[in-house]
Amino acid sequence: MRLGVPSLSALQAFEASARHQNFATAAQELALTHGAVCKRVGELEKHLGVALFERVRQRLVLTPAGAEYAKRIRVHLDQIRRDTLDVVRHGHETELEIAVGVTFAAQWLIPRLDDFYASIRDVRLHILGRDQPVFFDDCAFDAAIYFSTRLWPGMPGTALVTDDSLLLVASPQLVASQTSHAWMTLEQIAAQSWICPRDLPRVWDDWFASQGLTSPLEIRPLRSAQRYDMFIMAINATLAGLGVALLPRVLIERELASGALVQAHPHTLANPQTIYFSYPAQRRDWEPLRQFGAWLRGAVDTYLSART
Repeated sequence: MRLGVPSLSALQAFEASARHQNFATAAQELALTHGAVCKRVGELEKHLGVALFERVRQRLVLTPAGAEYAKRIRVHLDQIRRDTLDVVRHGHETELEIAVGVTFAAQWLIPRLDDFYASIRDVRLHILGRDQPVFFDDCAFDAAIYFSTRLWPGMPGTALVTDDSLLLVASPQLVASQTSHAWMTLEQIAAQSWICPRDLPRVWDDWFASQGLTSPLEIRPLRSAQRYDMFIMAINATLAGLGVALLPRVLIERELASGALVQAHPHTLANPQTIYFSYPAQRRDWEPLRQFGAWLRGAVDTYLSART
């Protein structure tokens, strides 16, 4: 090993062992002997001067330092693999790995990708569903699209949608069962089962409070609130007529256009989160990423023009 630079074979042996927490399984994956993997991991620990594993009741367990190192090394090994594939495919297609919130990918991005592939023929997208920032820690990716109140630290990028609204929506059947008018009354809304996405934990209190009212008008819902981990779950629960929901307009444009969901009350809230497009700083000037970013900006501009 050069000073400060462990060998690639030692890093591969460590990463596989950390992932499986078993030297024998790592050896099988790497087509090495058990002894060879143990030796390479031992050399790496000696080189670093840090214990990466410990034995706990005959089990191989990562130390805190080993767990953190494995997470970082996994990202770099994956990047080496992808950079190697890019060289092999030089002159052919390039693959972009885009980390996107699951609901935004399913509801907004994927329905528009036919236009992307018609416009940019030598780039293929690999869509990674990610809903929380922590999930990016052990994943190499070329760009991310996410809801947040600010850009993630250390990642350049741009805001895509800054003025999204939260609409109070329901299935048309539910609305028709409550009123013959276009809008449900506040009392009718307060009496419904409320659908609550994880990322908007106080949205119902905020919606009532923004109208100068104490939630929920001293009337308790007939059923307890329904809580869903992802927006796509909340959307489908609303489509199924399970209750009323306050949802980002950008995620339900198709359902509103088709009439599968209807706005049940005219009062709206500003979405507290912005949709951002970010990328690792080292990818800033990569031409395939520039192409995707330009297409994405155009797709958003088209969406915003049609929305107004």
